[in-house]
Amino acid sequence: MKLVVLGLSLGSSWGNGHATTFRALLAALAARGHDILFLEREVPWYAGANRDLADPDFCRLEYYRDLDHLSLWSDEIAGADAVIVGSYVPDGVEVARFVQAHARGVTAFYDIDTPVTLAKLARGDYEYLSPEVIPGFDVYLSFTGGPTLQRIEQEYGAKAARALYCSVDPEPYRPLGIAKRWDLTYLGTYSPDRQPTLERLLLEPARRRPDLRFAVAGPQYPAEIDWPANVERIEHLPPSQHAEFYSASRMALNVTRADMIAAGWSPSVRLFEAAACGTPILSDRWDGIESLFVPGEEIVLADTSEDAIAALARPSEALGEAARRRVLDAHTAAHRAGELENHLFEAMARSASAPQERSTMMIAETQPHGEPLTLVAGGAGFIGSHLCAELLARGKRVVCLDNLQTARPSNLRHLEAHPNFEFVEADIVNPLPASIVDRAARFERVYNLACAASPPQYQADPEHTMLTCVVGTDHLLRLAETSGARFLLTSTSEVYGDPEVHPQREDYRGWVNCTGPRACYDEGKRAAEAMAFDFARMGRADVRVARIFNTYGPHMHPDDGRVVSNLICQALSGREVTIYGDGSQTRSFCYVSDMVEGLIRLMESDIDGLEPINLGNPEERTVNELLDAILALIGRSATVTNLPLPVDDPRRRRPDIARAETLLGWTPRMPLSEGLARTCAWFAEEITTCECEEGMTAVSIAAE
Repeated sequence: MKLVVLGLSLGSSWGNGHATTFRALLAALAARGHDILFLEREVPWYAGANRDLADPDFCRLEYYRDLDHLSLWSDEIAGADAVIVGSYVPDGVEVARFVQAHARGVTAFYDIDTPVTLAKLARGDYEYLSPEVIPGFDVYLSFTGGPTLQRIEQEYGAKAARALYCSVDPEPYRPLGIAKRWDLTYLGTYSPDRQPTLERLLLEPARRRPDLRFAVAGPQYPAEIDWPANVERIEHLPPSQHAEFYSASRMALNVTRADMIAAGWSPSVRLFEAAACGTPILSDRWDGIESLFVPGEEIVLADTSEDAIAALARPSEALGEAARRRVLDAHTAAHRAGELENHLFEAMARSASAPQERSTMMIAETQPHGEPLTLVAGGAGFIGSHLCAELLARGKRVVCLDNLQTARPSNLRHLEAHPNFEFVEADIVNPLPASIVDRAARFERVYNLACAASPPQYQADPEHTMLTCVVGTDHLLRLAETSGARFLLTSTSEVYGDPEVHPQREDYRGWVNCTGPRACYDEGKRAAEAMAFDFARMGRADVRVARIFNTYGPHMHPDDGRVVSNLICQALSGREVTIYGDGSQTRSFCYVSDMVEGLIRLMESDIDGLEPINLGNPEERTVNELLDAILALIGRSATVTNLPLPVDDPRRRRPDIARAETLLGWTPRMPLSEGLARTCAWFAEEITTCECEEGMTAVSIAAE
């Protein structure tokens, strides 16, 4: 794509975190082949010695003096596929109007200061954004996630609000292995609302522990601050010295602005930078931080000076190593560039003003000859659509194969305009279509997620369910054999049946009724596993098998009979809530992004493929507890009707994931509270009438 970005600063990192954010993100976008022009307002405080990036090698950097001067780039803006305006751009409202008047591609507002922006809007301060221009952007990209995204859409009329957290470039931000110079450091520009936390978590501990060494780096601190003698002050620290600063720190302090604490889900750039350098982090506390780093394992949260002093007294090297692994897994600039691509392509698909979309079926003609492909069978389904999106975000060329029997085509709407995405409608029970077979040599990965996964769906046509598991898997294994591709089968926790062993380990052989109404799925998956392992033993294919436990999240079908979608839809609609059994039966709920991460790690691992691996959340909840959590989130009560359990419905279900933890380094990260909040918000937005079928027959709550 051709991209134009109008941001606060790229050339100078003095006194702002915008420059480092844009540098990492745009460099990653350039590495993905995009052509980028960055337009920066020329101001004296970012000029001269404060300009520490004169000629970036990843984009063109141009300066404009004022709005009249900006008009010199009107043709560039008009010809771009996407134009992004950042927060705190001088005369930002007028810049937004100019962009919206001239751009023919999609437009986005990138809010690197979301809570501050919303606070300013609430008091009528339209310094760089006004309510008038928000609906004119095709997408509102926010440094803050969580409930704030709904607020932006509902209160200010944003067409689509999407989280785009800050990130880090792991190349310059890495452990340097140098001697530790300080015990606790902080890097950040002075802010009155951050100062009390800095006082509480760094300056007061410095006074009480004169034997320790501290440092505060950043500009604009008032002269009247009483700095303890053991606190070193560094007025300006350019990005080129950040890694050295963090690497010389035994622990780094993260301090969050008051507005961001109130909003939650607002990680700072410095948080990811310190973690990427392997430096243990001491942070203030806010909602959503646990979805980014696990407290006690990857970060230390502190409320008081005593908490900070206690943290400094404990060895913490493992904490820094764990935080670095987490950042490299999910929060690099490359991850954010992929997310931004998807948000822009989604906006293109929605926008009437977008450039003419190419047919997704033309991808074979436009791809470079011989470019490797990834096949995702069942890619339009719940988990499959998330997997396709994540693979695209990681730079893969994805062919999605689906018969749309149980999938919702809308799951793929945000991917249709992506140049690396192709959709093929076909059923794997039948011989694979020519568009797949003719390119067999180009496939390097084959994911098999093709099969109806909830009891009402797979019991509606049990013969087709069994054939999908057996014949369909055979077709895909033969494709993998021909192409030399690695093959991953998504099997199921249903192979354990109603288990006599708890939690379920992979070596447990299960307690399955092979003649019951669920056998088409349970036995079909067991047969698919047997076939996959036979191909592996005979050296015909490189195989991976995942046994998936209960998964939930956006893109679930509202009437698929899964317990999460059932309870959310019924609760949102105000109808009676149906629970099968007394609600004491347990399940372990894994958020879809965690599941997708596990599948990709398994596919890319070098393990011996002759053993299945459980993927699921080992945190066990009763159905009654799940309902209570949902009702608390949506602020409603409900009348509950209990019906008999369906035949062969498991009473308990919890995975033992020791094998995944050891071999893949994988464990679920998303707390149930946040995952349910995201899922409830998605259902409330997408299915406003909660189109769950009235009079639904008894269904199982055990399906993935």
